[in-house]
Amino acid sequence: MEQEYLQDWVFHFNIFTQKWAAIPRELYQQYWSNHGIDGVIRSSSLSTLLEILHKTKGDEGQIQLLLTNSTG
Repeated sequence: MEQEYLQDWVFHFNIFTQKWAAIPRELYQQYWSNHGIDGVIRSSSLSTLLEILHKTKGDEGQIQLLLTNSTG
């Protein structure tokens, strides 16, 4: 399956911050007690989160590199 990596992520929309969160499945339960947990990707656009996951095939190390390089 081409996009199988998406099965390792859960998406949540926070109505108060108007932001989407892409949560690695292994952090899902921890997320609910600490929304600021490292490893969760946030954006106001779901399509941005999906683009990041597609570019990196969901690899958390590659995501960190991509986000570090894009923010300078």
